[in-house]
Amino acid sequence: MRLTASQVMAFMQYLGLNPDNLPTVENLRNIVQNFLEIVPFQNLTMLIGPMRRPTWDEICEEMLCGNGGLCTTRNPFLKVLLSHLGYTATFVSASMEKPDCHIGILVRLNDVDHWVDVGNGYPYLEPYPLGSESVVSHPFFDYQVIESEGVWQVQHRFNDGQWRTNQTFKNHAVPYAFFDEMHEHHYKEIGWGPFLTGLRVNRWSAAGGFILRDEEATSLGQRTAIESAEDLGRWISQTFPGALFGSQSTVEQAWKTYCHRKQELNA
Repeated sequence: MRLTASQVMAFMQYLGLNPDNLPTVENLRNIVQNFLEIVPFQNLTMLIGPMRRPTWDEICEEMLCGNGGLCTTRNPFLKVLLSHLGYTATFVSASMEKPDCHIGILVRLNDVDHWVDVGNGYPYLEPYPLGSESVVSHPFFDYQVIESEGVWQVQHRFNDGQWRTNQTFKNHAVPYAFFDEMHEHHYKEIGWGPFLTGLRVNRWSAAGGFILRDEEATSLGQRTAIESAEDLGRWISQTFPGALFGSQSTVEQAWKTYCHRKQELNA
């Protein structure tokens, strides 16, 4: 898995950043924050796709054309990008409702491992230094990463004040091939995760988020009902102006697939 120099340059320009910047915590923070704000987190192209895992070339094409994707494309691309930029980055396997169902990244800077995740659909805007036990606050939620018996827990806290574990991982590097089985489940098995049956789109900044979850969209706290392909297309065009995945044909096919699979699941 490699990127060409021109691909690195093109993507960093897309993020509005200088590819010649040195690997520092501040520059890593800028990459992560711009990634979360600019690159779409979306499953529309997966909904209408061929139900097979994408090749590396296809992942690069989706990322470079501005379509973005999910953890299965965003985090692998970011890890390879960071390696090209001089960072020491490794994959880790995370567990949620199912074991080893999510791809995470650790970046080592100043002899400290920093947890990075741009693929979970949440605003993890800060590279998190493992062992710091700090709480990171965002208008959407607070999060922290704590360790217990060798397992790191990514915890969220919403308005009710309760900490809840979203995912867990061990500080153990794994190769990309480790995720082969998980990829197959995600892309081929309807119901294994939410992405072949639901609608998911979001982008995040320090000010808040634009979030689509099935038939409700929220734009910086303002809610909108999504009741048709027209509603979906309108919201996407406002949130990601000019994005390829927001084309009329993609939106109409994705909405049709979503409604059909929703009917099947409720039958």
